[in-house]
Amino acid sequence: MASNPSFYAFLFLSFFFHSVSNAQPSSSSRPGGLVFPVNKDPSTLQYVTKLSLGKVPINVIVDLGRKSSWIFSSGGCASTSISAVITAQSNDLINGEWVSGPNVIATGISLGCEKNSSALRGLAKGARGIVGLGRSSSSLASQFSAAFRFPQKFALDLGAGEGSIYFGDGPYSNQNFRQSLAYTTLLTNSYFPSDYFIDVKSIDVDGSNVTINKRLLSINNNGAGGTKISTLVPYTTMETSIYNAFTSAYVKAAKARGISTVAPVAPFSACFNGSTIESRPDGVVVPYISLRMPNSVNWAMARSGSNPFEFVKDNVYCLPYLDGGLKPETSIVIGGYQMRLSILEFDIARSRVGYSPPIQV
Repeated sequence: MASNPSFYAFLFLSFFFHSVSNAQPSSSSRPGGLVFPVNKDPSTLQYVTKLSLGKVPINVIVDLGRKSSWIFSSGGCASTSISAVITAQSNDLINGEWVSGPNVIATGISLGCEKNSSALRGLAKGARGIVGLGRSSSSLASQFSAAFRFPQKFALDLGAGEGSIYFGDGPYSNQNFRQSLAYTTLLTNSYFPSDYFIDVKSIDVDGSNVTINKRLLSINNNGAGGTKISTLVPYTTMETSIYNAFTSAYVKAAKARGISTVAPVAPFSACFNGSTIESRPDGVVVPYISLRMPNSVNWAMARSGSNPFEFVKDNVYCLPYLDGGLKPETSIVIGGYQMRLSILEFDIARSRVGYSPPIQV
């Protein structure tokens, strides 16, 4: 057993968890920011990053709206909360460009400790916990901000399969090739205070407003309704009536562009013949999708040049949105597949989210 590297890793974690004391997040380093790799697990479609506890890297699931983080310890837990030392790669502005810097260390990072392996059920293979990035003082984003004294913000650049999480100030490495971020105010849902809700007022397809029940776009007195952003949802979900109106409008707009439909492929209900989708050097020509928010702010979920479809089999492409049911907790949940086209900056201190226009993938 002693020759098994995973044994040493878990032995270290067990000792590590028992031997640290409760402390506030701190560091002697002052980087401009931090950068972590993020990958999409092909089986669960969850987003996975690595945390280095001391010198031991472990895979953890990224949960955008979770208020805190937890790690599994096979050796048991001295308490339900531990104070950890985390090593991370810094990201600094040098000669006007953001470049990867040396590793830096933060101490006193509070993590939950889970000794029951059943907590790992449903997580991507090899994952040993969940990292929470929610609007909370105990989220990893807030603790890194306190430790390194950079702005209380982070950004997700999920990409098509491999991407990055940036903690601290921008601009971000891949943003050099994109337009500036546009911002909209974050809403607070008292029932789900750590989640990231935005004030979507309407949905446009190819410039035409989709007819829906606008009351569903507001958060009611019971915390239901509205629109939030989540890394745990692979594809954007919509309340049934919104979904039906949206997909019908998109199919109509696609047909007007000469794009023909084919038999649906589960879990999607709107699928298209790839040979009828026009392709140009700057990308495919498809109907626009835009979420309209206050102050003339629009989030383009799809536009010509960016591919909004999921390839499912030979020459079949589907609209990757799902029916969220008749009475979902939240009317619209923007999922990872739609997030991958943009850089998303979550500015917790200023209660706003910024996003770049979608890119070609």
